Amino acid sequence: MKVIKAILGSLIIALTINFILYPFGFISFGSDGLGMLFGNYINIPASLIILIINMVIILASFMVNPKNAYKYVLPSLLVPIFMFATSYITYELELPELILAMIISAVLLGFGYTLVYKSEYKVGTIFLLEEDIGDITKIHTQLYSTIIDVLIVFVFMILHGFEYAIYSMFVMVLARLIINRARYNINDSKMFYVITSKEKEVKDFIIHTLGYELTELDVKGGFSKQKKSIIMSVISAKDYYRLRAGIISIDSKAFVAITDTYDVINRKAF
Repeated sequence: MKVIKAILGSLIIALTINFILYPFGFISFGSDGLGMLFGNYINIPASLIILIINMVIILASFMVNPKNAYKYVLPSLLVPIFMFATSYITYELELPELILAMIISAVLLGFGYTLVYKSEYKVGTIFLLEEDIGDITKIHTQLYSTIIDVLIVFVFMILHGFEYAIYSMFVMVLARLIINRARYNINDSKMFYVITSKEKEVKDFIIHTLGYELTELDVKGGFSKQKKSIIMSVISAKDYYRLRAGIISIDSKAFVAITDTYDVINRKAF
């Protein structure tokens, strides 16, 4: 079932690029956008350029974080393959307004990415590059991929004009808002409550590996009457999956409760 979701999500992304973005003169973000940009001006299909970019980033990422890079392999192959396979279909989608095409393409891209992320695979090697740079520099931020997207829009504006560049920018922004919800399943931050028999290992992982502060709360079980400690930590969106997976790998029987946190003031106050 997970693989089917990844395949379906990749197909939706490819169809959106081929039947809405390309025909209506828009451009996507990340490696897809770079492939579309160069594909218009050199005698190489955009799908092949996207495939090359994806594979270069994934191969480089295997030297930084093989476990994370592995999750990108299948969708990063499927999207350009589906683009190439469906490029021979001559069907033309008719929409009355450019703004309607913009909204539909952004929603479909977001939906395709969401399906892939819900399958526990990952798509969009620009996000992989962003994660790898963050691991190397220890500065995790979405600024890296945002800079690339701004450059894509800027070059696209020079080549195709202001109007289509603005439409493309809105496609990128709206699609990425939807995608970020799928990537992190959060708003701004997450609060973790953990009860584990391996407190020392979990605390070391949170403090030394992820670099977050934590608080310990002394509690007593309502049924068992046993005294326990709850480890509480508030983390940024980008480290949601890392902390969740890390705790489970340390103690598969740990109790973990996760809640959304919209704002954090004085993160290191305690």
